[in-house]
Amino acid sequence: MRLLISDSRIQFFHISLFAALFPAFLFFSGCSVSQIYHEIPPSSEALTEINSIYIDIFQGEQSVLFNKILTHEINQRPLLKNLLLLPEKEQTNAAVLSVEVRRYAIHDEEEIRQQTQIILVEHEVLQDNPAGLNTIERVFEFVEKPYNERLIHRTLDLEIYYTITNVSGDKTLYSNVENASLKQSYTGEENILLIPDPVDEMARLAQLLMQKFLDRITPEPKERVVELEEGTSPVPWTFGLLDFGHPRIIRSNHFATGKRYDLALKGWYYVLFEPRTYPKSERFFFSDEVYLRLKKADLPHTTLQPLLEIHGKSFDQDEINIVLLGLIPNQDFERYAQIIKLHTRITQNIDRLNLASAHYNLGVVYHLRNELELAEYHFAQANAYNPQEKYSQAWTDLQHLQGDYNPLDKLMDRTVESAGKLNPPEGALLQPKN
Repeated sequence: MRLLISDSRIQFFHISLFAALFPAFLFFSGCSVSQIYHEIPPSSEALTEINSIYIDIFQGEQSVLFNKILTHEINQRPLLKNLLLLPEKEQTNAAVLSVEVRRYAIHDEEEIRQQTQIILVEHEVLQDNPAGLNTIERVFEFVEKPYNERLIHRTLDLEIYYTITNVSGDKTLYSNVENASLKQSYTGEENILLIPDPVDEMARLAQLLMQKFLDRITPEPKERVVELEEGTSPVPWTFGLLDFGHPRIIRSNHFATGKRYDLALKGWYYVLFEPRTYPKSERFFFSDEVYLRLKKADLPHTTLQPLLEIHGKSFDQDEINIVLLGLIPNQDFERYAQIIKLHTRITQNIDRLNLASAHYNLGVVYHLRNELELAEYHFAQANAYNPQEKYSQAWTDLQHLQGDYNPLDKLMDRTVESAGKLNPPEGALLQPKN
């Protein structure tokens, strides 16, 4: 006797099992290690004799808002007290702080870029056949359609100058300038609608600068908690609700959190360059977007045209080779099958996210090891695979750390986008072939 179970009942079983085991999954997924605890020694500029500070002058753009941020940040420091009144001259452990916002620049530039969109158009054509009956056949063609693409290029630049004197004002204890900036491009109406408010963005940059300033003057080691990314690998039957992260990225994270950086670097590099294998659950879907990618990949018309017969269909790993062999000649299959499967596989977006995560983790560790050229390369690569502010900000912070960086200088073609197209610098574990 054979027991037949419908697909819907199997799906219900999977959902029920997932609901029952979800708390346990959450427990185990929460045990993953993704944080590096890195102790930063006190700066050589630290004011060891000072334990309280009075903000005397705060001038420049958004000075009221930034003053509140600075007061809040001082109050978070256990070895530093914020004074509400000017201290007496006899208080040798107190100091007076003057702050000036020297540069506050918000620049949103709109660009309308002429683009050409290739659209796959389906027609129904009436066909005669030898039996004398008319049949309707689906015919596809690629149509080029010009359109205007809207972009917003946002550049934020902030410079704050700090001066600390003794209470009597006759001796300067500290003076320095801190810079922060952000340069990001937003493409398409949906992304443009989600652009953060520029004043909020500048407040965030100001907070970063004030934290850096206080780190310099506070005579205490600071524990920096660095959060690594875990990548993604959704469990198929949980509909993307359960994701333990990419196994190799997670394993390398364990090495990194244990300060075994060499092993961690090799593990993340392997994720970048490992042979691409298809998971057992992989499916290959032939959508409009897929055909456009295949056309851009210069797939010959004689190979691409027969593939249009399976428009809108998907196949598993056992079916895809049989289907392709039935549509294209053997020599074309040997030459183009891997390209076709690469562009039609459903998990390619997951690969892109994992590549970004591996690059970001590499940048984090190289930064901790003070190998800044390698760090900025990997932050730019992370942004190239998955553009987001977190990656571009990490790259921009390194530009300021390494020297004079002015994102408003149009002659300076140093952006995270242009950096993402560069070859890896010397010292990277793997180099491109000549």
